[in-house]
Amino acid sequence: MKFRRSTAALLVLAWLAAVVANAPSSAAESHDHGAHGAASPTTIGASIAPASGLKVGEPATFTLSLVAKDGKPITLADLQVAHTEKVHLLIVDPSLSDYHHAHPKPGPTPGTYTFPLTPGKAGEYKVFADLLPVATNQQEYAVTGFTVAGTPTAVDKAVNRTTTVAGYRFDLKFAEEPPAAGHPHKAWLTVTGPDGKPFAQLEPIMGAFAHIVGFSEDRAEIAHIHPLGKEPETAAERGGPTLEFQTDFTTGGYKKLFAQVQIGGRPVFAPFGVEVTPAQAGKAASATGHEQHHGHDEPVAIPATVADILVAVDRRVAAIDRAIAGGSLAKVHGEAFAARDLLAALPEKVAGLNPEEAKALDAAIGRIRQQAALLDKFGDAGDATQTRAVLARFKTEIAGIRQQVVGKPSR
Repeated sequence: MKFRRSTAALLVLAWLAAVVANAPSSAAESHDHGAHGAASPTTIGASIAPASGLKVGEPATFTLSLVAKDGKPITLADLQVAHTEKVHLLIVDPSLSDYHHAHPKPGPTPGTYTFPLTPGKAGEYKVFADLLPVATNQQEYAVTGFTVAGTPTAVDKAVNRTTTVAGYRFDLKFAEEPPAAGHPHKAWLTVTGPDGKPFAQLEPIMGAFAHIVGFSEDRAEIAHIHPLGKEPETAAERGGPTLEFQTDFTTGGYKKLFAQVQIGGRPVFAPFGVEVTPAQAGKAASATGHEQHHGHDEPVAIPATVADILVAVDRRVAAIDRAIAGGSLAKVHGEAFAARDLLAALPEKVAGLNPEEAKALDAAIGRIRQQAALLDKFGDAGDATQTRAVLARFKTEIAGIRQQVVGKPSR
């Protein structure tokens, strides 16, 4: 299936654990892609350098380099278009207050890309290159950075659901307040004009009426999502005043979100601070109510060993395949939730994980929860096409988890 972020299955707020190493900003950093951690290894490395010394408030031109693992330069021909661009750069400073969304242009040599930026803060900026390689057809983030002279500003952990930018008021509402990690739920962004009336003249920007990009306090997690529903197909279409999103925070803690819209031909960025409650074991995991609705599903018996858990998961996935092939989509949710619960038991069963591996496993299980909820949603709706699309990603996540735990001893 060709990647298209307008597909509802791909619009969940998938928190991506970048697993960013403390390498120098000139070195290529990498992380695994997925909702909050690793579905498959990153295949592209990134490095970045300014054309001159960097100072707060002074414009600079940067050169981004993208290379494959074998050292081959990554050109535009190696990347697919995702929301009108082949390279999205999501850039933020240590205080989480100076955010930029840039689209670099090809540079003088293959694999290089240039873009202008005026840093507003001091310290080490993180640069997340949001990419869709032709070779894998899987979204991934190549992570690098640059440093601006001066003393970094600490993160201002202010929590806000309302902000005013350029005279426009932006309100962010979650179906669950405060939002909790570990399960998906809906969120709504509402825009009010300077005249105090609902504003329904949002212009298309990068193939959507809005983009929300979010970072965890330590910038180890990132999200990039778009509204649910029909996307604009022409430049003349307008959106608003309220846009709906699907959110899924895998970890608790402070998150900084930036809603980007376009008004009058100019981008507008609305910042929000969100404190997410840590995940609670056993809490129903669907904002749409599907998992609560199906609360009568039988509890899943958890096998004693990691190997037996994986075998049980494979059986559940095979049952989903049969349900789709046989047109019995109503049976999908039970098998998907059973596979989710089996995989969620792995952290307590697998031994020998170091802290980084444990974090990556937790992240992958967060994505599994998200996708199980989507399998439930599309299965109950009788949408075989979307169910198959989500199942493909579900299988990819499981393959990544298998790589993480196979060979590790059971507790």
